[in-house]
Amino acid sequence: MVGLAARHGTRFLATPVAAPICKEDTMQRIDDNDLLVIGSGAAGLFAAWRAARAGLRVVLVTEGVLRSGSSYWAQGGIAAVTTPDDDIDSHIADTLAAGRGRCDAERVAILAREGATHVAELIEAGMPFDRDADGQPRRGLEGGHSRHRVLHADGAATGRALSEFLVARLAGYPRLRVIEHGFVHRLIHSVDDSRVVGAQVHCHDAGDMTVAASATLIATGGYAGLFSRSTNPPGATGAGLTLAAAAGARLTGLEFVQFHPTAFYSPDGTTFLLTEALRGAGATLVDAQGTRFLADAPGAELAPRDAVAAAIHQRCAIDGRPWVGLDLRHLDRAMLAAGFGGLLARVAAAGIDIAREPIPVAPAAHYCIGGIATDEDGATGIRGLYAAGEAACTGVHGANRLASNSLLECLVFAARAVSHAAERLGGAIAPPEVGAGMRRCVSRESTARARRAARGALLMRDVGLERDADGLQRAQAELAAGAVGWADDGAAEAEYFDWHDRGSAALAGCIVRAALARTESIGVHVRRDALAATF
Repeated sequence: MVGLAARHGTRFLATPVAAPICKEDTMQRIDDNDLLVIGSGAAGLFAAWRAARAGLRVVLVTEGVLRSGSSYWAQGGIAAVTTPDDDIDSHIADTLAAGRGRCDAERVAILAREGATHVAELIEAGMPFDRDADGQPRRGLEGGHSRHRVLHADGAATGRALSEFLVARLAGYPRLRVIEHGFVHRLIHSVDDSRVVGAQVHCHDAGDMTVAASATLIATGGYAGLFSRSTNPPGATGAGLTLAAAAGARLTGLEFVQFHPTAFYSPDGTTFLLTEALRGAGATLVDAQGTRFLADAPGAELAPRDAVAAAIHQRCAIDGRPWVGLDLRHLDRAMLAAGFGGLLARVAAAGIDIAREPIPVAPAAHYCIGGIATDEDGATGIRGLYAAGEAACTGVHGANRLASNSLLECLVFAARAVSHAAERLGGAIAPPEVGAGMRRCVSRESTARARRAARGALLMRDVGLERDADGLQRAQAELAAGAVGWADDGAAEAEYFDWHDRGSAALAGCIVRAALARTESIGVHVRRDALAATF
């Protein structure tokens, strides 16, 4: 049996607390499933829970463990209308305004209306949102919102709290299986090539296995981790997009990468998010002279993210240093400790005394608006294949995402994908026999890591917060070279590190091409060489 104590051991679980059910070095098949969920962020976990509650046969595969991924790292809250003094139309209007006129208005309405329902369901189910003195969920204010409507849990650890809550909900469903440390490297088509019928999974210490399913949901997150300065976990490199594209799905909007305005800055490269909720609680941004530089700007520190990030970038250029200050010195210490204790402990560990000095911050790649093109039900246009969460491009964010709409999007469109798939379940579909499985060749890891680091620096330099044709063309040329792009040096195609390297190089090239093709400057896609910008 596979050892549960192994650091990177694959776990095949009937529930999150069951014993392993697969042996090492065997090609396993798990047939006759209704839904295969790839990814264990908020979208994947919520989809698995919804499907299991509906009685579907579900397999959830995650390359790490259930408690991992970008959702687990999310500090921001969940934006939803939960009280009579707020209204759906206001949430819709705020989302459309932040999106700079490029949102799909009908899908934004779906997001706001159905999102409020799902959040109410979470509250009813016991999701531990922070409470006010009256015992009601506390509502915060974040950038771009006209009302206090952002719910948090455990202060600045909402993503972790939501993930823990959803993982706990998965226990006790005998028709749900969870595979940890399993990497999906191929979607499998039916014999007649008319639909996706499952996937081939490489289990890190148990060989390959095939999972057959009537429907497959990609919920693997975004690709902001491709950039050298990013708030995302290292695994956020767009692997799900690579899978979908190889299966024939369309990718769209890849040029729209949101840079969070306030990520911790250190010369040693240490980067972590400093949540928007700090500014919602009164933190201000100051320049090298200690002067607040957004006081007279529309929305001040709580303007939409694209505007705040651009203002910080411009102020850094004026000051001649790569960061500005996030000033908390005037704020109540008890309030900060209660709402942001864990986050500020990390700041203190980095040597910053918030009582004496501002926190150094600068924008960092944070969220990918582009992704796998889907309709309002998460369908990709390939029968049997769905996408939700940051892996998908639903159209709700337009050219700039409104703060705390991302976790809400995960809930709404994961639920829609499950409902759409459940209505179309047919008989059991056995996938065709597949070829040889994937290998892991440790000797290839260092080369792949070096190329990834060089590629990340290139993206940050030429496809970062601001772009222009000269830089994008330079990036395109360098990506065509082996040192940064993909160099075929004769290795077998089905090798783990090479697969990631090849896929991320191809995706980086797609991002550059998309940024070159969009010559306007709008939202998070800032072209220095455009005639005018839309913020």
